[in-house]
Amino acid sequence: MRRTLLIMGLAAGVALIAGSGGSFLEASTSVEFDALVDRYLAEVRGVGAGVEAHDMSAAAFGRDVEVQRRLLGELRQIDRDTLSFDEDIDWRFLESILRGNIIRGENVQRWRQDPRGYLGISRGWSVRPNRLNYLLTVDPRAPEARAADLLDGLQLMQVRLQNGERNLRQPIHRWVELADDLIEGLVVVLENSLPAFAGRLQSASLRQELLDESVSALAALNDYREFINTDLMAMPEGDFRIGADVFNDLHEARYLFPEDNIHLRRIALGSPGFTRVPGYHDWGWKQFEIIKHHLEVKASRIDPERTWLQILRDEKEDHLQAEQLVYEHHEAARASRDWVIDNDLVTVPWDSDDSIMEAADPSLWSSQWWGFGPGVPAGQTVTRRSAWRIIPVAPDWADDVAEENLSEKDRSFMYAIATHEVYPGHHLQRLYANENDRRLRVYESSYSNQSWCYYVEWELTPDPKYGWFPPDKQEIYALETLRLKLWRLGRVIIDSGLHGGDMTYEEAVDLESNVIGFVQRGAQINIDGITAGGSSTAAPTVGYYQWMLLREDYFQKMRELNQRGTLKDFHDRVYRIGFLPVVLVREALFHELEEEFG
Repeated sequence: MRRTLLIMGLAAGVALIAGSGGSFLEASTSVEFDALVDRYLAEVRGVGAGVEAHDMSAAAFGRDVEVQRRLLGELRQIDRDTLSFDEDIDWRFLESILRGNIIRGENVQRWRQDPRGYLGISRGWSVRPNRLNYLLTVDPRAPEARAADLLDGLQLMQVRLQNGERNLRQPIHRWVELADDLIEGLVVVLENSLPAFAGRLQSASLRQELLDESVSALAALNDYREFINTDLMAMPEGDFRIGADVFNDLHEARYLFPEDNIHLRRIALGSPGFTRVPGYHDWGWKQFEIIKHHLEVKASRIDPERTWLQILRDEKEDHLQAEQLVYEHHEAARASRDWVIDNDLVTVPWDSDDSIMEAADPSLWSSQWWGFGPGVPAGQTVTRRSAWRIIPVAPDWADDVAEENLSEKDRSFMYAIATHEVYPGHHLQRLYANENDRRLRVYESSYSNQSWCYYVEWELTPDPKYGWFPPDKQEIYALETLRLKLWRLGRVIIDSGLHGGDMTYEEAVDLESNVIGFVQRGAQINIDGITAGGSSTAAPTVGYYQWMLLREDYFQKMRELNQRGTLKDFHDRVYRIGFLPVVLVREALFHELEEEFG
């Protein structure tokens, strides 16, 4: 049957994906393993009705580590010989997650340092208040159901803020500044957006209860803001470095970057251990310089009188106007779907998956620059709509701030990033994940999720045969795409440098602004994301190289099996398997090919 499906084309495969959520994954055979996955999702990820919300107390964080250590022990007691192939892949995926979480929980305790972490309202541990936006603007349920969740979330946030005042003991000044920005945005939402939403409720008692709770939440936010700017700032300053040993342990455990992996060594042209600092830092610089050279060569063909950075900065001066910003990005988001279908790049099996575009209140996202959206939640199949959120220019921004913001949201960046964020990038990835037969893969992904979007952005988006860029802008927009590749290689340097102690915050900002070309504020925001991560920001860059090698090996394998490999077939298989660490996707993909054609 599988061979027939391929011969008939992907139409039948579309029916499988869209109907039963199916793929060629094997059915579960181990009740014990399935039960352990369910317990992990409930106890660690907070998946399921009746699961106790994470209150972010010190005791809760301690329990997190103990729960995961116990689950890891139970996982290792399972006889892997009794598991199906796909179950064994998930066994290794879950082991990597638990090992990585334990290392982070013991050694990267941001809950003692980062005041932003206490501002979320989702039931799991969330460092961003995206859930509030989702409930107010995107959630397809009736207002009453959303209001009940809002009420629960606001009560939870107040408990977390109290625990934040107890837990935070190592101030990092920049993180306090960013927390102030987030609080400012939350105040705007609670004072303006939430009352407007409450006005839609039919139940007068629920409406009043929600409004009263928002008043209590506002008071709690003001108390918290006073605490982090006075009491916390008077404490000895913390450090966002995690050290080389922890960085390397995370690479090996969470991302499955072992020193002796032959495919990783192919990336590094034979250099063993390049994913471990200090070698990782050096590899990042080497690749960075290679891309800089390519930028120089490409720029010389466009205009030999200007550098690549001058060409792009001149292009960005001709940016969208503030009143055009949201609509133009909306059009790009919608166009990315048609582009994927027209070029037959990957199967899009759904008619109800069109992405929407929203403008965020600038004050809510003042600690951001471009914007991101409340996407389709994991496990959600009722609706496939999500938002790629764009942040408009605030009327009270200074002229130079507004100009810098618009210059970084110019058409070259918009075209380069739309396919990464929407189709065939993150939005389509989530739609496929929600239909995956393997429950762990619905709710968990890995660094390879972002790595795949790099692959889309750097390999598919600028390819002139697919015609995504306007023809008259092909060379300049492709130059911008190459600059974004330089940006992500810079993350290897910065991530390893900051967390290993070989680079200061100021040096990182200088690299992003004066070399890579972001404006100062944009550079700061990029670095802020890296400092909070603790090795996670740079791992996707390695993953891009892994995907490229896997694509090459897929075509080689298809030739060995006397089959005609196609780019779409490769893409479809990856989406169906899910975005696990690439080493696991590799095994799953070749196992699948052997089963079908071997």
